[in-house]
Amino acid sequence: MTATPVLQAYIVSTIVLGLNLLVLASNTAVTRSKAGEVVNPEDKKLNESAEVVYEDGNATTARYRRAHRNALENIPMFVITGFLLTLTPISLPFAAGLFGAFTLLRVAHSFCYVKGVQPLRTATFGLAAITQLVVLGYLGYAAFGA
Repeated sequence: MTATPVLQAYIVSTIVLGLNLLVLASNTAVTRSKAGEVVNPEDKKLNESAEVVYEDGNATTARYRRAHRNALENIPMFVITGFLLTLTPISLPFAAGLFGAFTLLRVAHSFCYVKGVQPLRTATFGLAAITQLVVLGYLGYAAFGA
């Protein structure tokens, strides 16, 4: 496979988005561990003094979990549609702009979610959603319009 410049831009954004997901997941585990919480009864074998919390638990872990869940609801569609975008005759500046905007906005959204920053959290979510709509629109145009 030869990586075109558009595909390379896509790969960079996918790497960053993947790292964003891994950081959120890792911090969920770390904050849960620091609070002495586990999610499964068998996990008490690793920490006998821990409390089994299932879905509840401390506020910090809950915030990381919500940020992670939100990212999991939004990033996979972009990864799929972004890859499809690399198969179209899109220009590098336009593609890189879309990839970069979505990536930056989603990373910023995760940060704002974890830190409780409003209205920036909502703004980054909305702008990332608009970016995703532009990608979908371009895909529709590339497939059926031209």
